[in-house]
Amino acid sequence: MFIKQEFKVVFEVLEVGSVKQWKDGENDGNKYKPSVKFRAVNVENKEDKDVGVREIETIVDFQVHTDTVEQVIYLVEAIRKFRADKKSISIVGDLPNKQGTDQILVIKNAETLQEFLDRNKMTLNIPSVKK
Repeated sequence: MFIKQEFKVVFEVLEVGSVKQWKDGENDGNKYKPSVKFRAVNVENKEDKDVGVREIETIVDFQVHTDTVEQVIYLVEAIRKFRADKKSISIVGDLPNKQGTDQILVIKNAETLQEFLDRNKMTLNIPSVKK
């Protein structure tokens, strides 16, 4: 949670690759909320004097936290629908960080789940409980 926020970065994910879901848990004493990660990849050509033109990938995992595992299930469904419909996803996040020794960058959503949903005009089709 920010103490002070004077800037934010808005990313537009033009094409969603893989989508993964995570339940809440604990690792090395750190507690984690349930979340959804979706991946995007940029590929650029770089000239290499020894082997010619190389394709260099920048892989980014975008992470959105939820409050419940049920929300995770329906957020995954909504993101996969956006992917199938070839819609872009807007996400406000922190600056990219490398995850461990991987070359994969991770960007965590800096808004609430509801703000993320509203920004993308996305809804979670969670069935209501009937009494």
